[in-house]
Amino acid sequence: MASGDSVIYIIAGANRPRGIGYGMTSYILASNKEAFVYAGARDPDQAIALQELKSKYPNRLAIIKCVAGDVAGNHEAMKEIDKRHGRVDTVIACMGVANAFGKVNEVTLSDMENHFLVNAMGPIALFQAAYSLLRKSLNPRFVSLGSSGGCISGGFIESPVGSVCYGTSKAALHWATRKIHFENEWLVAFPLSPGAVGTDMVDNIVEADKTGNFQRMIESMPQLSAGNVVESLVKIIDGSTRERNGGEFMHVDGTKLPYW
Repeated sequence: MASGDSVIYIIAGANRPRGIGYGMTSYILASNKEAFVYAGARDPDQAIALQELKSKYPNRLAIIKCVAGDVAGNHEAMKEIDKRHGRVDTVIACMGVANAFGKVNEVTLSDMENHFLVNAMGPIALFQAAYSLLRKSLNPRFVSLGSSGGCISGGFIESPVGSVCYGTSKAALHWATRKIHFENEWLVAFPLSPGAVGTDMVDNIVEADKTGNFQRMIESMPQLSAGNVVESLVKIIDGSTRERNGGEFMHVDGTKLPYW
């Protein structure tokens, strides 16, 4: 397939079979024969589900090493993409972590740093690395996976869930993605919330939150599997325009969420 005929995606954080990144990778490959996906994983050799997917789509999927916040590693991965395709059309930052809970007076700075590294700095580093390749696209998009947990009003911040590490890092991600929109008039950039999705990360949060507050909150929401939401997410991304979606905080149902 000639690179000029294909749509080139980078999907970072795509290694978990129950994860949104993997789900979007699988859906895009199955639904768009013109798509080529670079799926990012911390350890490509251990990304068994991605390797199985690659055997199904050997000419349209490449697994790249992509570690959140690894500046040198991210740039190295882009060299491979530049050599093979010379551009990137859509970058989707799906990396995320939520594994430390507590009140503001209880959380450790190391836990805060880890969440900011993965949830905020990781997507920023990815954008920086992919910047020159996005500039070569005729229809460039950068989308970060946001969360209502990063809003500074509403359910999460007002609840007893000790989500300061996750919430503040996601708020930083939203701010940075919106800033990317204002700084780059040639680009479609926005954060996109998938809603409450049954993923490994959500299961880990429920287990880590010994108060049970997060589980009660999740149980009060309609929760879908990653497989149920990826079609809607991809349609929003693929159909997005700067005028309609740029700088907005989009939700999986197509509505716009408040940042605050």
